[in-house]
Amino acid sequence: MKPTTPKDIERLDAPDVAAAAWFARLQADDVTAGERAAFDAWLQRSEVHADAWARVGGTWSSLDRIENDPSIEAMRRQALAAGAARRGGVDRRGFALAAASSAAAVIGAGLFGGAYLWRSRRGGERDEADTASPTFTTAVGQQASFRLADGSVVTLNTDSAVHVGRWTGERRLTLVRGQAFFKVAKDPERPFIVTADDTQVTAVGTAFDVRLDPSRLSVTLVEGRIRVAGPNARSGASQTVEMDAGSQLVAHRGADWRIAQIDAAKESSWLQGQLVFDGEPLATVAAEMNRFSTRKLRLADPALNATPVSGVFKTGQVDAFARALQSYGLARISASDDQSVDLVRP
Repeated sequence: MKPTTPKDIERLDAPDVAAAAWFARLQADDVTAGERAAFDAWLQRSEVHADAWARVGGTWSSLDRIENDPSIEAMRRQALAAGAARRGGVDRRGFALAAASSAAAVIGAGLFGGAYLWRSRRGGERDEADTASPTFTTAVGQQASFRLADGSVVTLNTDSAVHVGRWTGERRLTLVRGQAFFKVAKDPERPFIVTADDTQVTAVGTAFDVRLDPSRLSVTLVEGRIRVAGPNARSGASQTVEMDAGSQLVAHRGADWRIAQIDAAKESSWLQGQLVFDGEPLATVAAEMNRFSTRKLRLADPALNATPVSGVFKTGQVDAFARALQSYGLARISASDDQSVDLVRP
């Protein structure tokens, strides 16, 4: 009983079926470096392949959120088990169709909206170097996770985008905007490098968060070790620091880097759809809540700006947050419409 091989997958006519076959094969414990190289070659060969991989990869990525669903787990086992079909004795499509049908079932269940987007870059003249360079995005209020070919998982926060470059000796990604959490699969021979603005974060196997704001970059390390490199704000010379788990680097434009120990669970609470505050000023809290909603909190009274706020709040729920402030006597709702909720002193 030999598993389906890259050559078998190459013979599949439908890109979506081939993409599903590749996905299931890459999740196997015995996947080889040669098979990963064959997948990379297949992905780079055609923009159609990249789009098909996006559809299947985006679909399966959400299984992390529903892994306790018995029906979904059964479909996943069926897809992986089908890969053990004997060459020549069973229709080679069986392996791929099992994975593809499972993916289709998940889509049919209505588990996905517009958060899962994998778009190849397109310009006036097609550049072959870009055919395997997808960009993932989320809209305001959306979060999305996706799995890369090496097994790494990237989770995007609200209104964020990350571009995946072509991988050769290194695994390179660029945080275009917003915030992303990277759970990196270990591969000592291929460093995992995330570029944000003019700063690079390098890891081998670890978990870290990168956030890019208009005038501020932060890197939060949850586990493992990473190296951060970039220009010194004052001299322009290159600088490099090593970070340990539980630390955060903050780089304001024009200022030196600051590294401090932080509560990693608090900083990564957005992964569970929550925001945790501990005495932060209301102006800062409102700005953070507004990142997750098109309906904005407005502090109509400047005297509210410094009001300390503590608590755990769900992302995107500005009404519930405003009512909580009002019930605790911290602020009063003076006006509310489809665009905003105005707060004044109680």
